[in-house]
Amino acid sequence: MKATGSVVGGALLIAGTCVGAGMLGLPVMTAAAGFYPTMAAFLLVWLFMTCSALAYLEVSLRFPGEVNLISMAAKTLGRGGKIIAWITYVLFLYSLMAAYTAGGTTMLANILDLDIQGDFESRVMPLLFAAPFAGLVYLGTGCVDLVNRLLMIGLIVAFIGMCYLALHTSPTHIFKPMGDSKYLLAAFPLLVTAFGYHLLIPTLKTYLNEDIKKLRYTIIVGSLLPLVVYAVWELIVLNLIPTWGAGGLVEMLNSGINPADTMAQSLEAHGPTVTLFVVWFAFFALTTSFIGVGLGIFDFFADGMHFKHTKGDRVILSIITFVPPVFYTLIYPQGFLLALNYAGVFAAILLVIYPVAMAWHARYVKNIPGSYQMFGGKLVLVLTLIFGLLVVMADIYQQQGLLPIPHN
Repeated sequence: MKATGSVVGGALLIAGTCVGAGMLGLPVMTAAAGFYPTMAAFLLVWLFMTCSALAYLEVSLRFPGEVNLISMAAKTLGRGGKIIAWITYVLFLYSLMAAYTAGGTTMLANILDLDIQGDFESRVMPLLFAAPFAGLVYLGTGCVDLVNRLLMIGLIVAFIGMCYLALHTSPTHIFKPMGDSKYLLAAFPLLVTAFGYHLLIPTLKTYLNEDIKKLRYTIIVGSLLPLVVYAVWELIVLNLIPTWGAGGLVEMLNSGINPADTMAQSLEAHGPTVTLFVVWFAFFALTTSFIGVGLGIFDFFADGMHFKHTKGDRVILSIITFVPPVFYTLIYPQGFLLALNYAGVFAAILLVIYPVAMAWHARYVKNIPGSYQMFGGKLVLVLTLIFGLLVVMADIYQQQGLLPIPHN
């Protein structure tokens, strides 16, 4: 009998998929709401994203062998569902890649102490940032895995050092927060992205040899880990950086600049060591996300377009993967948070609405047999669907300027 993987290993895969560059924007988007309302929002999003993940698991277990979102959509929702899933999948991954390229470009310029205001520098820096990652993805999963492990070690060390130093700076400041929860509405698309690990579930199904009990535990425990990390990160940033006023988090939100850059400037008052740890944590968080999403879209196009793994095809795939996000950065260099917000819409469609729709059709329309059904019956599916639709509406309203946005 084939040995199964461990819950710990699967949980760490989920946590590593979630914790990335998206968390850099969380304190900026949520600061005006206050710490405790933000924690309530984190818990709400975690709950519904866990429900949609279990619905995704249910659908995945109804089909034997290795399946992905596109094939599951085709079998449950038909050709139209497959086409919409395909398009949304590409837009979702490209939105993430565009956000990380925009953020990484300004971050790299700051590390190298370069001014990218000039035409030449602004055109070269996105290419300089993306080129090494394109080369790694071209070389294959083995090279990506090795570099990603090194980056993850750096991320863990930077996070531990940052926590230790930051929580010794002013540990009681956060417990007297002032805010208004109405400002959380605009943050929900980003929160959904921050808990987006669902596309990993078919891989986990194989890794855990379709052991239902282990898969459920893995999803619940694995998604709780980023919830804790996000709470600690929120605590640290709100503890060190003021919400209002010059150099505050609200000002950063309105500037639209990559939060890692403006945070570094605001943290200078707390000493160079704290600033250094935060900057390197932000760098490792962004690059681990960038390389993972890059490999994901590379493999997606290779499978969806039936590319062979020849040198020529891998060059074409690398270009398709990395050139569009670079163009986005050239056109809109300050688009880090905007791209992440659009990614939130596509994430709500792919990771919330689609799992519910597929589970509903598999259960109640096509009666596809399966070994597992998520708890709650139709009620939980309907509530989760409503949550996904509200997230999409929140982002549309935000882009039209209809949601409250804090201003100094």
